[in-house]
This record gives sequence, structure tokens and C-alpha cells, in this order.
Amino acid sequence: MNTTSATYLVPVDFTPASVSATRFAIDLSKNVADEIVLLHVIKNERDRHHAELTMQGFVSEHASDHKGKLTTKVIEGALTQEIEEAVKILGVDLVVLGTHCITGLGKVFRSHAFKIVEDISVPLIIVQKETVFQNIKKIMMTIDLERESVQIVRMAANLAKMFNSEMILVAKEQVDADFIQRQNVNLAVCRKVLEEQHIAYRFILVDGKDFIGNIFKLSQKEKVDLLAATYYQQHVHVFTESFVQTLAYNDFHIPLLTMDEESTHRGTQFGAMWG
Repeated sequence: MNTTSATYLVPVDFTPASVSATRFAIDLSKNVADEIVLLHVIKNERDRHHAELTMQGFVSEHASDHKGKLTTKVIEGALTQEIEEAVKILGVDLVVLGTHCITGLGKVFRSHAFKIVEDISVPLIIVQKETVFQNIKKIMMTIDLERESVQIVRMAANLAKMFNSEMILVAKEQVDADFIQRQNVNLAVCRKVLEEQHIAYRFILVDGKDFIGNIFKLSQKEKVDLLAATYYQQHVHVFTESFVQTLAYNDFHIPLLTMDEESTHRGTQFGAMWG
């Protein structure tokens, strides 16, 4: 386990998804020096008093057992902008996001959740309201032909090191020689990172005819505790926006570690502190 402390940001709106995200962050925290920040964004100042009282009750009911530092913030503004501002000001390393942490959005929340992924500069773990933290014994990470797809391996490796997890690298079966070569280059990068950190790993090729369906079948067979995939806004290949969203909203309630491809170019505090 790495002894360096980390700061986790959890956007909350007091829904069951917020509870799951808060509990996940608490259980994810492995160091008493870690800090968890619960952030609630209000539309106008007249909502502040009620929001602060609600936050107090929320912490008392769902976070009172956290042994590390816990901070609450109620901020007026737009959610995505305030999350990114908090990430920068507070030196946040990882955001834990509940899938319904915006009240009233219902089914359209998916696009808002991934707007947050696009706008912030650190990785996120996306959890569903049904997600329950389990000791992370297996992490399944998808890789493809683009070099950006392997950037998240360092972040996944940090968690694998914390929890002594096994990494399962999954890729689509290829027949084109050029595609196979590009895939092998990415696999070599992953192997180097994981072997440097002495993390156990396996590489599995999956039939591409129903790639995502086969990923879920494999995740159930392997009893995977965390999925990991880079999020692409524009690239037209297997890791499209809809692909990563489907991973995030899987029927098995497995949490997803993800980060926007543009942010992987800039580097992150998460990687700097734990890499």
C-alpha cells in the first residue's frame, strides 16, 4: 500500500447514488491522512441554509465512521464548472461520481455525467446507486489500437498496488497484421508499467463480434471488482463515447475507472502522486 495521502472529491445531491459514491470513497481510502471532500452545488444563495443543514444530516448518517479528514462544501454555480474548480483548488486526485448525483435529470443524466468526465483533469470512478464497495481483487482494463487507450493503465495500476489486485487486460481479437502490431505495442506498454510495480496481470483476447457483451460475460466469470477504460470524445473506434458509457452503466453495477483522453495528455496529480 502506498503511504502517500490522497484527496477524493465526491459530488453529492443527497440521493441514493450520492450515498453509494460517498461510501465507496470512504472504503477506497486506505490512509488516515486521506481527505474526502463532499461537494454540493446550489443554483442560488437562497438554497444555502437548507443545503448546509441537509449536508450535516447526510454526513452524520452516511460518513460519520470515516477515520480520516472529511470536508463538506456547498457552492453556488454550475456543477461541472464547480467540480473542475474544486479539483484545481483542492488538489483533488480522484473524483468518485454517483450516476444520479444530479437531481431530476433521470435518464438524461448519462450525458451530464460524461460532460463531467470531459471537463475535469483527473480520473473518476463512476458508481451506480446499487454499487457496493468490495475489496478490489481484480481490475479489468480494456485496450485497443490507440495509444491513449493504455494511458489509464497507470491509474489502474495505482489502485491495483493499493489493494494487491490482479489486472486483467482485455482486447478485441484482430486479424489485420497492422492492427495486431499496434495492439501489441500497447500491450507492451501495459506490461512494462505493471511489471515495474510488480503487479500480477493476464492478457485475454475477446471475440469482437459482440465485444462489449463478451466483456461483461468475462467480467462475471472472473468476478471483476473494477472496470477501467479511457473515454474518447471524438475518436471513431471501439472506445466510442457510447462504449464507455455502456461500461459505466452495466447491469452488474461494477464501478468504472475512466478519464478523458485529452486529460491523459496533460498528466494528472493522481499519476504524479501515486505513479
